[in-house]
Amino acid sequence: MSRKSAHENLLDVQMLDSALHWLYTLWLFTKSDVGTFVVPNTLFGIFGALSGLLLTATSSRPAPYLILSRLPHLVAFNWLNLLIFDIANQRLPAAIAEDSLNKPWRPLPEKRITPAEAETLLLRTIPLVLLASYGLGLGPESALLVALTWMYNDLGGGDKDCWARNGIIALAFAVYNAGSLKLAAGEGAIISLGGFEWIAMISAVILTTMHVQDLKDQAGDQRRGRRTVPLVLGDAVARWTVVLAMAVWAVLGPFFWQMELSGFLLVGGGAAIVAVSILRGKDAKADRTSWKLWAAWTATLYALPLLKSLT
Repeated sequence: MSRKSAHENLLDVQMLDSALHWLYTLWLFTKSDVGTFVVPNTLFGIFGALSGLLLTATSSRPAPYLILSRLPHLVAFNWLNLLIFDIANQRLPAAIAEDSLNKPWRPLPEKRITPAEAETLLLRTIPLVLLASYGLGLGPESALLVALTWMYNDLGGGDKDCWARNGIIALAFAVYNAGSLKLAAGEGAIISLGGFEWIAMISAVILTTMHVQDLKDQAGDQRRGRRTVPLVLGDAVARWTVVLAMAVWAVLGPFFWQMELSGFLLVGGGAAIVAVSILRGKDAKADRTSWKLWAAWTATLYALPLLKSLT
């Protein structure tokens, strides 16, 4: 066996550096959304499947270890489809201008990648993600997410009307959550009527509170000309609409599952923490904290079916 030459070793190092560069670039596209999007959606699927037959119709209750063993598949489904959305969103000229103010570390404003390269990357990523999702049994869900991504970004659905923006995001959450639940429950699992009702309720939560994410991005959104709730209705009104909607859902969520007092305290207590953070927010940094707390609060809602199954 001959040893590699210095030139071959150099090529290996260069290939490794290039691969790491692109992997890190892909991570940067999704970095700001993993904790607030991939993690909660994954938890929705895991908690829902662990709740047994409350959300799905199967021949038997899946063993917890089998559900947890599917965790990498759930993360892959959510992250890969998120990657398509983020590349599609961040490649647009208006988005680059916005990110130069709000998120200058992203690949395009940092000039790790050019807009033309991002578009080529998107063209290559979409079929690969569709194939991967098909392999996971979620091909139709992934195709629908691509369509919603097109509506949100290329048709301006995320810019022209604040409630259309929230509506598209709410529909996307329904698809992600349904896909996560089916994947976690395993092959042959069917989402029950109660499962679809719960998914619909969660999407209603998203529709009425999702503009919490826009509080932190007002400077960039204004520069972009995006019509978000804080810019259309005003900062104070936007904050109160989120807080009041969360108060309603903190009651309706546990009531849907006929929870005991502990369920109301869990969701209501979380909502109160988020509300204080939102109403005391004075700058983008504080609003980013509120956004993260809101995402954690949604996870308390997602846990309700599991808690109900344990009582």
